[in-house]
Amino acid sequence: EEGTRRRRRTTMSKLPSSASLKAAESVVKAVEADPALLEAPELAFLKNFKLGISAAEEQEPEEEEEEEEETEDGTMAAEKETFPVMPTNAAEAAEDADWSIAAEKKAAAAQEPNLKTALGLFTEALEAEAATASLSASSIAKRAECLLKLKRPAAAIRDCDEAIKLNPDSAKALKVRGKAHRLLGDWTQANLDLAAAQKIDFDPDLKELCDLVKAKAAEMASAEREKQRAADLAKRKAAAAEKRKREQQAREQQARPPQPPAGGRPDPSSFMNDPSFLAAMQNPKVMAAIQEMTAGGAPDPAKMMKYMNDPEVGPVLQKMMGAAQGMGGMPGMPGMGGGMPGMGGMGGGMPGMGGMGGGGGASAPGGGGFDMDDNDDDDMPELEEVDEVD
Repeated sequence: EEGTRRRRRTTMSKLPSSASLKAAESVVKAVEADPALLEAPELAFLKNFKLGISAAEEQEPEEEEEEEEETEDGTMAAEKETFPVMPTNAAEAAEDADWSIAAEKKAAAAQEPNLKTALGLFTEALEAEAATASLSASSIAKRAECLLKLKRPAAAIRDCDEAIKLNPDSAKALKVRGKAHRLLGDWTQANLDLAAAQKIDFDPDLKELCDLVKAKAAEMASAEREKQRAADLAKRKAAAAEKRKREQQAREQQARPPQPPAGGRPDPSSFMNDPSFLAAMQNPKVMAAIQEMTAGGAPDPAKMMKYMNDPEVGPVLQKMMGAAQGMGGMPGMPGMGGGMPGMGGMGGGMPGMGGMGGGGGASAPGGGGFDMDDNDDDDMPELEEVDEVD
């Protein structure tokens, strides 16, 4: 401010005296009344001055203002121009601060018909307020309103944001920001701002605009809900399809016959590692049934069929027969030569079945498993004593 005052004093010192200025003013008025006076040799300096000004005006290119294109609903894209400077409040006002400058600038801006010139004056007013640590939301909102008239809604929103930081209840800032959002097509935010402004300071002239943005905001909300419902439905369908795929794969896996190990031959002891089989072998009833079926040294088909439908013994027999598939089967069963693992003379034996080749594994409660060696072998005839059957 002190520098500005010095420049003003320097400029004033270079001017002619008051009497000379009055004489010059009389000459200008005379020329305005009769332009032919410029042809007088005494006024050649004035004629040259006038011609110089005219030439400069002709050479100055006219600024082409780019008009922002508006859509059918009156919206437009955000401008690309740089936002005007937003001054920052000083820590405190200087003792010799001139508090009248801001008021003068704002008054001049309000009377200025040229919006660009008015914008500059509002910016000078904000700078003057900031210099005196008195930057106000009202002044910022007024510049925002000027920016909105210049079709610079993005800059207007920025100014309103700053004004609302200083005063959250600034109806002026909320109103201008609501209009700016409406111009950009942000109907939801426009509705929120205008509704808040009306609650603070009701303006009947805003009713038509408020009704418009409210209806548009409702349309946008409905479209957003429909979009979300469609997305949720697509997600549920995808989840259901994935579930059906997994279930189908599980069914196919269950229906697929067991694959032999890498060597190409089933492992006869694989079923013995089945937790359900091991648990069943702890059942005295199961062990007793197996002992009964193998009392003759080899599985008795008739007794096996007897126990096949038993809910406790049947599943165990099925696992044992499944393990025998592809290995020759179980002796005594039609078309199934050979023997079941660990039974009827095959090496390996069933766990806990002493005397059936192999050993170890599950046993009946109360003992180390049933031992077929406990049978009285003296009652069994030697093979040499059996007459050959014709």
